Amino acid sequence: MTFDWFPQYFALFADLEDLVKQKFPHEYETFQFYNMDLAFKLRYLELICLRYENDKKKWEQFGRRQSRFIENVKSESLSQKEWQQESGILGKQFIQYSELLMLDIDSFFVFANILLDRIPFLLRPLYKGIVTNLYIAKKHFENFRKHLDWFQKNPESVLDSAFYDRMISYGKWFLEKLREPRNEIIVHQDWDTFRSEISFNGKLKRIRYELRTIGGKRVWKRTESTELPEISKLFKKIIEFLEFLNGYFSEKVTSS
Repeated sequence: MTFDWFPQYFALFADLEDLVKQKFPHEYETFQFYNMDLAFKLRYLELICLRYENDKKKWEQFGRRQSRFIENVKSESLSQKEWQQESGILGKQFIQYSELLMLDIDSFFVFANILLDRIPFLLRPLYKGIVTNLYIAKKHFENFRKHLDWFQKNPESVLDSAFYDRMISYGKWFLEKLREPRNEIIVHQDWDTFRSEISFNGKLKRIRYELRTIGGKRVWKRTESTELPEISKLFKKIIEFLEFLNGYFSEKVTSS
């Protein structure tokens, strides 16, 4: 497995950090600390996506090899020894590659939410006079969901309607595509359980089972399935939002 170890997005807020040092020197040390933390979380996501693409290629190769094996079995072109060897290899690869992909996908959702929760802390010192006409209470910066909730409930306190619209739009996407899958499938499963299916294009489907009583017996009943979005596309959407924030606040701080 080989990765490009140069962190492509490590200095995403570097320009804004320099501006904070010039314009808000009393906030610079805190901003620098939060920015470094955000950069590391972003790098984790980048590495997870690189690993996902690598593991997806292995899974696709496994799919092609399995198809050839099935064709050879049907045509009876394999000896007993060849059948046993290939069957054993495919069995091991199925477990290894499918588990790696599931780990990649779950890891992405966990770290994506951690990263998004860091954003309000980073930008908090810059809001008053640029985005809002008042200071926002600290509790609304504890995570991205609470931060979004403040915007939804206080549109009259937001100075820039374009920023407001962008935050609301992205926030809805964040809740639907990142937070809800993490909460329902990974973190807060309640008494349900999930099974996973991975197609050979790397798409992961999570199937929910509920424990029910049927005919006096407790059985697991399949209820619904959810196909998770491809994490590489989710990552691009996150980068798009971060680049918007960097450009927006850099311009506003420069002109302040």
